[in-house]
Amino acid sequence: MKIINAHLHLIEIEKILHEKEKILALLSRIPSFRSVGELDKNLGLFSLDSALGQMQEAGISQSVLFACYAPIIYSSNEFVAEACKKYPDKFIGFASVEPKDKKAPRVLENAVKNLRLRGLKLHPPLQDFFPNEKKYWPIYQKAKELNIPVVFHVGSTPFGALVKLAQGDPLLIDDIAVAFPDLKIILAHLGTLWQDEAFMVAEKNPNVYLDTAAYPYEIKELLTKELIQRVGEEKFIFGTDFPMPFEGKLHIMKDFVDCLNGLNLSAEIKEKIFYKNFEKLLAG
Repeated sequence: MKIINAHLHLIEIEKILHEKEKILALLSRIPSFRSVGELDKNLGLFSLDSALGQMQEAGISQSVLFACYAPIIYSSNEFVAEACKKYPDKFIGFASVEPKDKKAPRVLENAVKNLRLRGLKLHPPLQDFFPNEKKYWPIYQKAKELNIPVVFHVGSTPFGALVKLAQGDPLLIDDIAVAFPDLKIILAHLGTLWQDEAFMVAEKNPNVYLDTAAYPYEIKELLTKELIQRVGEEKFIFGTDFPMPFEGKLHIMKDFVDCLNGLNLSAEIKEKIFYKNFEKLLAG
């Protein structure tokens, strides 16, 4: 079966090396990142070769590579575009903007029209903004005009004092979905640990989808036949959040593929989640 991983980061390590010790100290105090010491010794995990190797091992055909102008997971539009140019059959690039910059709509337009990126990723807690404030609406208007999806990080954000959890509330995205009914929106991580709110937003709004880049135990507990039927079979998109650690260990894409394959779902539903829903969404 074809598989698309719709949630992947490749961090520009050299751009964040000056913050390395600060970041490692911060993450080492957070249970989700107990493997951070090992991660420090395995920076190769963030490389293109590592991502491609894990994709091959997991049977993943393509991955969506996110740019992100934010701490910890920094990756520029140009970096992502170059990776996609080098491996056009393997990577689909999504852009980032700095939301507080008034030039953000123009940056997004350049990323789509000139760098050939095909979506927008925003991380409200790490980028320190409340996404439903109207001053950010020109960004969403531009995304709508460009006919590209917008991915919002929502839910759990275990980065300590670096973030404010309130900025990751899925209910904030309901305001955007209502104001821009033709804008395609993806809520990341199933919204966990605000999953109920995320499910409500996706159930209510025809233009809102969810990616499955949560912890495997959460996927097993949440993605039941009943929940999927209620929210909509077409609303779920496979993703893993590579290379972020999970459950105290380094990220392995195959664990997420195996997890979804192990769910009590029909082959038809799994096919939709693994690739059909995303391809349909991206095609417009």
